[in-house]
Amino acid sequence: MSGPSAGTGLQKIQLATDTWFWVTYEPEARWQYREMFQEGCYDDVRLPDDALVLDVGANIGLFSYFVRQVNPTARVLAFEPMPLTLVALRRNLDLHGMAQTVTVQECALGARTEKAVPFVYYPRAPGNSTRYPEQKELQIDVLSREGPRDYIRSHYTGTQVSVHVERLSVFLARGERVALLKIDVEGAELDVLQGIDAAHWRLVGQVVLEVQDLDGRLDAIIALLELRGLTVAVRPAPLIPADVRTYVVHAVRARTGTG
Repeated sequence: MSGPSAGTGLQKIQLATDTWFWVTYEPEARWQYREMFQEGCYDDVRLPDDALVLDVGANIGLFSYFVRQVNPTARVLAFEPMPLTLVALRRNLDLHGMAQTVTVQECALGARTEKAVPFVYYPRAPGNSTRYPEQKELQIDVLSREGPRDYIRSHYTGTQVSVHVERLSVFLARGERVALLKIDVEGAELDVLQGIDAAHWRLVGQVVLEVQDLDGRLDAIIALLELRGLTVAVRPAPLIPADVRTYVVHAVRARTGTG
């Protein structure tokens, strides 16, 4: 695979008035900021005081920053496996004074513990970096209707990265309640959920995740969340063409103690 493309790499940019971020690819970071802070992707998230939030697929830290705007008392456990993205994430935590409230775990999450799993990092679409690059074909096809196919595919040409994968339950062993589990992991959403032990599900009060509905994945996720006692709502992901079949799933625990 080819190396990083021109225009990629760490740079500090202004995303909004008085809001600066270290980013790995500027166009994508601006798109993510718009989705999160202007299009209301997570507007229905509610957090209690001193909430524990799990940010799975933390990327450069925009969601962790969003959490602080929603509830400054929240604590975040952020998971991110991509090396360059981790550098940007840590710089942003320092930049915004969040290093004391956000703890970073340098790993991916999945259904079981695995060492040296091949992921693909996309320099021109770092937020799309994934364990499952074959699942990007529908996205490439749809986006190629709006621009030259070679240009679109260049955003999904990357480098292989060896990643440690851990189960989420490893980080829930102390029994602390999780106010919100946010998942944005480019095809591995069900893997992450399957990495939670039955006994730990009762700790999770709320889940929000983005999922591309390939091979019945959306129905499988809904069924699992409902089985674990959560009430599920689904809506199309903002800014993503409908034909890409990407949805935001928001699930809230129906009653205390189920799981």
